[in-house]
Amino acid sequence: MGVFLYIDEKLINFDDPRTLVKDEFRQYFARKELAPLLLSEVCALDMLYAVANMNDGYYKERLVLKGGLSVRNLVPLIDHRFSFDADFNPNTFANHTYGELSDIRRDLVRYAQTKGCTTGASVTTNNAMLHFVEIEYYDTLKEQGYRIVERPKIEICKACRVFVKPVAGPVNTMIDLEILGLEPPAVAHLQLEEQLANKLFVIGARGRQRNHFDAYDAFRVYSNNKIDWKLTKKIFQTLTERHKTKNSVYINECRHQLDAIARNASKRRSLQDTVFRIETLDFDAMIEQVKSLYDFKG
Repeated sequence: MGVFLYIDEKLINFDDPRTLVKDEFRQYFARKELAPLLLSEVCALDMLYAVANMNDGYYKERLVLKGGLSVRNLVPLIDHRFSFDADFNPNTFANHTYGELSDIRRDLVRYAQTKGCTTGASVTTNNAMLHFVEIEYYDTLKEQGYRIVERPKIEICKACRVFVKPVAGPVNTMIDLEILGLEPPAVAHLQLEEQLANKLFVIGARGRQRNHFDAYDAFRVYSNNKIDWKLTKKIFQTLTERHKTKNSVYINECRHQLDAIARNASKRRSLQDTVFRIETLDFDAMIEQVKSLYDFKG
């Protein structure tokens, strides 16, 4: 089939990817309608393996993972959510710049060719702030009669900075990678407080479509970790300063956006469709809890 850049697809039951789930999670992922979500998870993992391994680890050294796939390492996995985009910052803490990463689409295509993979890569967004590269699993799998729920992408924030030394570690997943003969993909992650500060900041970004996911991620990070609130507040204030925004005004906007999320039925459904154990989530209580985090107190 030539679908994956790194994973050996001969080991995957495309007709029933539920067979890949770790034993302890089988009860949560037994429903047949979850198969496209699980296959999407495999695609997201394949992206991370490619980034970590291509060009002798060139990108692994220069990129720092953030967002849903990275937050999983900070929370109990079964209470988190599906995430199919790999969000990165350039590792500016190690003095790397976006300019060193601008050829990632070309390098992904070349890497795929060396692996006999027919899945392409295309740039979907490239502006002053963001670079999105879609790995075209969706189309490749569709040609073979299989479905995933969305088009996985790699996002690099061109203007973002890393303020605290990243932590290297594996990416957590409900997929039993031993079946595939693999260790979890290991990448650099934003540290705990920087993850939380980033999530709290982007909730207030005008026009951001997925701020309901940001709210859930912030809620899960807060609920499962001891937070250094002084450091979190410092990073959040640095972010507002870099965007030339008064801190108190921006916090008011973040809380306003959270109120808008609470009223948005489609965002509520979207989150419910991706949370692993939705029965454990009180959506309205979550929104109120996240609004209180802007006091930056324990």
